[in-house]
Amino acid sequence: MNFGETIKKIRTDKNLTQAQLSEGIMARNHLSQVENNNYFPAYDKFFSLIDRLNVNFEEFLYVQDGQKILFSRKISSQLSQAASLNNSEELSSLVTEANELYAQTGNITYYHSMLICKALIAYNLDLTVSQDMIDHVTPIKEYLFSIDNWYLYELKLFNNIIYALTLEEALLFSRTSFKKLDICKHFSEFQHIEQYIYMNLSTLCLEYGNFQAAKNFSENAIDTAKNFSLVYEMVCSKLNHAIACIKLEQTESAYDVIKKNMLILEYLEFDNLHEHFSTFLKKFEIEVKV
Repeated sequence: MNFGETIKKIRTDKNLTQAQLSEGIMARNHLSQVENNNYFPAYDKFFSLIDRLNVNFEEFLYVQDGQKILFSRKISSQLSQAASLNNSEELSSLVTEANELYAQTGNITYYHSMLICKALIAYNLDLTVSQDMIDHVTPIKEYLFSIDNWYLYELKLFNNIIYALTLEEALLFSRTSFKKLDICKHFSEFQHIEQYIYMNLSTLCLEYGNFQAAKNFSENAIDTAKNFSLVYEMVCSKLNHAIACIKLEQTESAYDVIKKNMLILEYLEFDNLHEHFSTFLKKFEIEVKV
């Protein structure tokens, strides 16, 4: 389906006339020319049209491409879900798929996805940052260092590899990322990335024994999770916060928080995540009877 046909399809699907869609944006006969592919509007006009149609650019492309999800978007979504649930089997499958797509297309996003999956698999073996894991994310780290001005793709990449960076590297990159976070709030797909960055930074600080920083980042993660009513993310952030408090000998209610949230993970049947935090607690020599 071409550009004009897509505009017309969405307009007619929503029972709008050409006059209703074009009013205040362009002349009706200009819209008619757009829908017949005889005229391409300026970008501001185009975005005004799809805004009035109440579709975003990604959904517009989805309709234009015959309602097919782009492989890169599909893999990105699957990767996020598998990473959240520590599903190494799914990550291994994504490695194969991303590698094949990279060989076919040369698209660097597939290469990055493959490396992130491999790094996560390495980490899930014993929840330790290994040299193998670091080697997988090094090309991504070099890519990020080479970019003068990050866009949302780079911000998402940083979030995906935080766990494999040194604390100094993560804090350096975070300065760049925080400058972009306000922009993310206006993009639906990236609205929650601020919470994930804070949560992942808190995990990294726990790994490096910087418990005060871990506590601070997890508090920010909890606050942003509250803002967006993120249940899973809230649970993980509260567990990180409780671990940091215990290591700082600020134990008031921390053990109860761990017990409560581990029970939530068990109730929600997040088995891999429950196992992950069970191992994490043992790593920090924290015993809680659940």
